[in-house]
Amino acid sequence: MKRFFLSAGIGLASGVITFFLSVAFLCMVLLALRAASHTTPDMTLAYKAAAPVAILGAICGFVVTLVRAGRPRAAR
Repeated sequence: MKRFFLSAGIGLASGVITFFLSVAFLCMVLLALRAASHTTPDMTLAYKAAAPVAILGAICGFVVTLVRAGRPRAAR
């Protein structure tokens, strides 16, 4: 059970981190698009696109941590 909660915590943290990183990256892309086309793009696209990325990041962080915690240590 300890491994599950550790994996859930790391999955939550990785989801939050990937959300904010993807929002920052997409805002930069939209601002570059605005500068190139001289139009005002919808900036809410960054949040709409960042939500699935954050969910995927959280799932990947959870699964990777859970698998790594469940594997036995290699003998030296």
